[in-house]
Amino acid sequence: MRTATRSVRIYPELRAAQVHRDSQLMPAEGWFFNRNYDLPTEDVPDHFVQMNTRAALQAVARGDVSVLEVPELLWARELPRTVALLLVHKVCTHGSSRRVFYGIENNDPRRALFGTRGYPRLAVKLALTLVGATARLLVDGIAFGSQGAQRSYDALPFFRRIRSALIEELPARPSSQVTDSSGRRGAIFVGALEARKGITRLQAAWEQVEQALPGAVLTIVGDGPLHDDVRAWSEGKPDSRKFTGRLPHARVAELLQASTVLVAPSQREGRWREQVGLPIKEGLAAGVTVVSTSDTGLSSWLAAHGHFIVEGTDSALPEAIETALTQPLDPRAVVATLPAEDGRVVADRWLRAGQENPR
Repeated sequence: MRTATRSVRIYPELRAAQVHRDSQLMPAEGWFFNRNYDLPTEDVPDHFVQMNTRAALQAVARGDVSVLEVPELLWARELPRTVALLLVHKVCTHGSSRRVFYGIENNDPRRALFGTRGYPRLAVKLALTLVGATARLLVDGIAFGSQGAQRSYDALPFFRRIRSALIEELPARPSSQVTDSSGRRGAIFVGALEARKGITRLQAAWEQVEQALPGAVLTIVGDGPLHDDVRAWSEGKPDSRKFTGRLPHARVAELLQASTVLVAPSQREGRWREQVGLPIKEGLAAGVTVVSTSDTGLSSWLAAHGHFIVEGTDSALPEAIETALTQPLDPRAVVATLPAEDGRVVADRWLRAGQENPR
């Protein structure tokens, strides 16, 4: 009988950010099924192994994986493969072992799994019950990356009985001092130029901000389907609208350090809802005041720490941006609210060690 000694993380699609963060996490093999366009082959370390479903199931069936971290269960496209991996690991692994996942899905389970299509209510209820029961039988630990994610999973039957921890996915407090308010100016948007990220809503709101605050400047960083529309809109008033397109990460960090406000007005679309938002994490680490919506899983934390969460009316977003620009949080106070360690790193340690006090 083999002794289970290996630790494995499953990545449906391996991204550059995941590889870069890997050195901060506890040692584990990374099994991935696809590679994102942002990750050149030569940048993939040797302990990341590309698999197909059959190979992964066979590897798990050998019974020597002690900790298996799978994709979260509300990732609808991955659910069948994830359940198969959990079941094979449960059956084939002997001795001490753990099956875990990191949850950041910030959506109603019905919408996350079924989208907006109409299905018979009884069938949906049965499916959700099966997902919850499967988790109760096969999952040993869940680390939630946001209060929004915790609420989403707690809505599933049986989930409250599974051992879990809330470790919000906040960035670590920066070691170097951030610039104060006097060295900052304007608002910034960083992200994909598509409707669900709220860029169209921001454009309409900014036209009102321009009238209320002459001299205010909005910088838009990113690329996507609405690239040409955003560029043309920005060229209409180049003094108050700066469009950069896609930029290297280091340059984005510089722009965040020089900005007063980050606007991240994402809005749910189909089965998608903003989970955390990388620009929000990077903005907090830079000390900016955040204006966002409840469609980020961090909305409760942001509101509790003085940032702006908008809802409802068309006037709410421009009003929030105006207030944030004229009455921003002290950047030093923003970073002081952040934890000593990155939340994802702490969550990884908890998932593998199961410690009671994650921070």
